[in-house]
Amino acid sequence: MSSAVALALSFALPASGASFPASVSSDTVEASGSDGEAQSLDLDIQVTGAPLDRGTYVSASAITTGVYAQTASTFVNYSGAIQWPFLTGVPISSGFGWRESPCPGCPQDHNGIDMNPGAGSAIQAVADGVVREASASDSSQWGVYAIIDHVVDGEKISSLYAHMAVGTLALRAGDSVSVGDLVGKVGDTGLSGGPHLHLGMMRADGTYIDPYAWLSAKVNP
Repeated sequence: MSSAVALALSFALPASGASFPASVSSDTVEASGSDGEAQSLDLDIQVTGAPLDRGTYVSASAITTGVYAQTASTFVNYSGAIQWPFLTGVPISSGFGWRESPCPGCPQDHNGIDMNPGAGSAIQAVADGVVREASASDSSQWGVYAIIDHVVDGEKISSLYAHMAVGTLALRAGDSVSVGDLVGKVGDTGLSGGPHLHLGMMRADGTYIDPYAWLSAKVNP
């Protein structure tokens, strides 16, 4: 990513985080596929909802090498219809909401959680859904990323997987995915201070929600 792009974006997003668009409605969204060509997918999302309460987090430094180089008792995954993006609990270095800015220019209001299992760790889809956007290039604040739209308990909700490693994106816009399918692998692309997964979740009306709280409530034995 060029220094000019990084400077242009640094005021908007943290080095370890990302944000969704301000709102989502019926629209056609353009995205870059794994071959770098723009793709689009027509959406019709009209659901509203209130944000969930903040969960409890474990702070840890980002791990720069190794697959599942570090685990933690932050959560327990089960093989159900809703799952965590990793098969076991991993350190969470930055939680949802207000925080101390982790780097110069990084905002204090964090719209997701930063998960740190180690570079190269496989990331899985948290639920069945359809890929809305997928970019294999390191050309935005999110770096290599994907957004998947889901319907859970009758509600439309989206999950964002950001900062993945170049060459690891396994999805294209329009793909149908099942819970547990490979999304990509943990990397350090975009505006990132080290290898991690920025996991974001948003309701259909544009309301950001706490991924930790939502998954803690939905992932069951």
